[in-house]
Formats: sequence, C-alpha cells, structure tokens
Amino acid sequence: MTPSVSGRSQPDGHAADVAPALTRVKEQAAPLELTARALGMGLLIGGLLAVTNVYMGLKTGWWESGSVTAAVLGFSALATVSRRRGAAYSPLENNLTQTAAASVGAMPAAAGLLGALPALTLLGAAVPGWGVAVWSVALGVLGVLAAHLLRRRLVVQEALPFPTGIATAELITAMHASSGAEVRAGRGRLLAGAGAVAVAITAARDALKWLPGMTALPGTLGGVPAASLTWGVGWSPMLLAIGMMTGPRLGLSMLAGAAVAWGVLAPWLTGGGLLSDPGYEALSTWLTWPGVGLLVGSAMASLLAQARDFLRAARDLGSLRQGEAMPSWALGAGLAACVLAVALGATLFGLSVPYMLLALVLVLPLCAVCARGAGQVDVSPVTQMGQVTQVIFGGLLPGAMAPNVAAGAVVSGAAAQTGVSMWSLKAGHLLGASPRRLLAAQLVGVLAGSVVGVPVYLLLTRIHGLGSEALPAPFAHQFRAVAEVAVRGLDGLPPHAALAACVAAGVGALLTLASRGRAARWLPLPVALGIGFILPAYYAVTLCVGALGLAVARWRWPAAAERNVSTLAAGAIAGESLAGVLIAALLALGLA
Repeated sequence: MTPSVSGRSQPDGHAADVAPALTRVKEQAAPLELTARALGMGLLIGGLLAVTNVYMGLKTGWWESGSVTAAVLGFSALATVSRRRGAAYSPLENNLTQTAAASVGAMPAAAGLLGALPALTLLGAAVPGWGVAVWSVALGVLGVLAAHLLRRRLVVQEALPFPTGIATAELITAMHASSGAEVRAGRGRLLAGAGAVAVAITAARDALKWLPGMTALPGTLGGVPAASLTWGVGWSPMLLAIGMMTGPRLGLSMLAGAAVAWGVLAPWLTGGGLLSDPGYEALSTWLTWPGVGLLVGSAMASLLAQARDFLRAARDLGSLRQGEAMPSWALGAGLAACVLAVALGATLFGLSVPYMLLALVLVLPLCAVCARGAGQVDVSPVTQMGQVTQVIFGGLLPGAMAPNVAAGAVVSGAAAQTGVSMWSLKAGHLLGASPRRLLAAQLVGVLAGSVVGVPVYLLLTRIHGLGSEALPAPFAHQFRAVAEVAVRGLDGLPPHAALAACVAAGVGALLTLASRGRAARWLPLPVALGIGFILPAYYAVTLCVGALGLAVARWRWPAAAERNVSTLAAGAIAGESLAGVLIAALLALGLA
C-alpha cells in the first residue's frame, strides 16, 4: 500500500499453482455476472473505500486499491443471503463486485484529491467542487479505457503476473470452492470488532476529547522540548494498521527519516535562529524541501531504471491496432471525456487547448508504463508519471505553476485508475469474466467515486485545513515543490533549504539504485524516508509501533498473523476513517 499504488505481492510463478482451481471454478460457475446485487454491493463497498482513501491519503499519502478486501466483504454479505433466496452468488459476480469497488475506491487518487488538488489549494488556486467532480470523471474514464486498450497485450499475450490480480482471483476461487463459513464468521467478526474499537478510539479522541492526538515523549532534543517537535505516540488505530500492512522495513525507514528531520534538523533550525518563527508550520515548510528531494530523487532514479519500460510501452501502443475492438459506446465515452478534460483544463486551470491536448497525448504512453509496472512488480508509478509531465510543462510554460500542477494531474489521475483496472482485468481473465461487463462496472464505479470522494475531501479540508498537523497531505507538497522548481528554479526557498533538497535528492537516487542489488533488504526506503520528513514525527513512531508489533506476532503466532492481519488492519483503517469523516460532518453542522 503506497502512494504509487501497490497491491498484495505474490511470486510470479504463482499463476501456475492457481490455474487448476480456477479452471474448476470456471466450469462450475453460474452464468450470472453483471447483476444488480453484484454491482450494488460493489458500489457500496467502493464508497467506503473512497471515504477511507480520502481520509488516509490526506493524512499519510497512502491509499489502498481494496480488491482483496472488497472480494471478502462482497462474499460475506451476499453468499449466504443469495443461497437462501435462490440463485447462488457466483465467482463472476464476486469478481464484478470487487472490480466495481476498486474502481470507486481509486477515484480520490484519479481526481487528484490526495496530491494535485491540495497542491493547487496551497498555491492559492481555488477550484469549485463541481469542477473537481466532472474533472475526476473525465480522468477516471480515460484511465479505465487505457487499461482495456492494453489488456490484450499485457494480460493475454504477455501474461504478466499482476500479483494483486492473481491474489484476488485465488481468494475468490477459495471462498467459492468451500462453504465459506470460516470466512463469513471469522473474518467478518474480526473486521467488525477492529472497526468498532477504531470508531470508539476516534470518537474519544476527536469528539469527546478524552484522548489526546498524541502522548508526547518526555525530555528535550537540542534544548527543544520533544513535544514541540511532535515526538510522541499517536492515538490512531489507522496509523497502527498501516504499519501492520506495510511491515517493519517501511516503518523503520519512515522513523529514520523522522529522526533526521525532527530529531536533528528541526532542533538545529530552532536553536540556530535560522527561522524567525520556530513553530510547527515554519519547521514543516523547511523540512518539506529535503523530504520532497528524497521523493523526487527516488522517482527520477526509478524512471531511469525503467527506461526499458518506456520502450516497451511504445511497442504496447503499436500493438493496439491488433487488439480487441472497443464497443462503440466506450469510444463515445472516451471522446466525451477528452472534450470535458480540454474544456475544464482551460476554464479551471488555465491550460490552453493546445497544451491540454499535449497532456492528453501523454496519457496513453505513460499509462502504459504504469500498467506494465503493475504487471511486473505490483507497483504502478503514478506519482512519477505526474512528475515527468510537470517537468515537461515546466519548460513549456515558465512562470505558470497552477497549469503545471494541472498537467501533472491529468497523467497521474488517469494512471491511478489504469493500475487498479489492470489488477481487476487480470483477476477477471483468470476467472473467465467478460471484459465488456467489467468495463461497464468500472465506468459506473468512476461516476459513483466522483460523487463520494469530492464532498468528503471538501468536508475534511474545511474542518482541519490543508497542510496542518491533523491533515498534512504529504504528496500535495511534492506536487507543489516540483511545480515551483520546474517553473522558478531554486530561488525563493527558505535559507539552506535548496542545498538540503539537492543533497536529499542525491541520497534518494543513490538509495533507489542501490536497492536493486543484494543490499536491498538492509537499505531504508527513500520514499518512506521522505514522508518521514514531511509528516509530524508521531506519525512515524506510531506506524513503526504497528509494524514492529506485526513482526512480533508473526514470530510468535505465524499462522494466525498471516491469516488475520489484513482483515484486522482493514477494519481499523475503515473504522477510524469513517468515524473521522462523521465527526467532521458533525463539527461542520455545529453538533459536535
């Protein structure tokens, strides 16, 4: 689960082990697939995913595709009920449920709600909610159609593993091949219990004020109280759960970044009098630059390492003329999405028609790179593709920061939906699903996701404020920083921040290149290091506590931990996210 969209990894050869079981399911499955109950359940679960992704993304930068979780929830909700009422809930229906849910859940990222739009707000560019919603539909449609154009080449002909897709198909196969009683009872109770505990803690913290946001660590660092440098442990089930899902390496990497930023640099900045206002906001503004330097350096090194993927993407596009024909209504939807994107780019973001058309030309080849990344290593480099676009437009449109961010948002938004769609298409291919029915479900999910995500985003930002300790929006800073550097250069940065950013970019690039060798397991993750700079220190501490707790559980109870950790973490994340949004709504209405 990363800002670049990752899923559950499985070995490349895992597909061969799954094939016999999948074949049996194909033979036994009922012909039901695109049904009202399957689509409706997918939209409901996807709505919960969208709310969770907005809340989690603005707080930490991470969001989750949710394919596996949606498959479990759909089966738990419909399998028993449908069996009692007649036609059984089929594997193909379950696959369509998770496909629709993943499409809805990806829309906050496709709309730019986790990076580009907050960056525009931080730059002083106001965008109306209706415009964001329509913009998100246009980009989501383009991302889904790009995935379907690439399906035959990557899923059928090359048979790339797409590990999350394989894991989802395998899970659906296993649930429908058995009675499913254990899945419905055990996982359902665990999910509900974890969610209930998370809701109670969030309510006690944010509404009743019985719990603090964090319990501060005692003592001082460089003569500065640790509490004022945000060192402590947060009362956040969501942060603990993210640590459990991402593991010790990422948690320790993030903690290392926080230690350098908030344990070394922040006391130096405060004690040396380099900042006129040594409060959290000023420190955060300065530390953002080396943090973004780590992220950008890592991204650029990753792109160099993926140079062959760009060449392969060109071949992927060249093979589209031999691909399966798109239905005429889908081509019409794509044309309408392009027209909407061009019109909104000009009216909302100041991107003239020729430049908006250039951004749209970049969408398909860069989405192809993301799709290939999702297929090979289960990571779709969404943010990196947006940054490539920003750099291109920085040279074409000097002095125009809002259009620069918007151009990056076009590519990164469409690519976010492409990566998620490819995982669903891989699962559908293994299960024998109809690509056209999956396409219809994904496009309906795009519409639903735009309706859910934008109001939640507007509500949270109104109550907590962007860039605050409660809502740091780490990847908004990355979009904004890349735009400022691409347009203005390094002039105007805080004292010594430019040097720190350049050094950090070099460190990020070196770590990324070195991680491709044998020493990878011992090196920190540069993306996690960078996020440790941008977020308050207690975020890293709490996340690391969750990661180390998981390591202990896997050592002491390996089977139980492997079986239950994803369900427990999903319940905790959903519980805090939904409670946080509800409390924000009550605050907005003056009821809390």
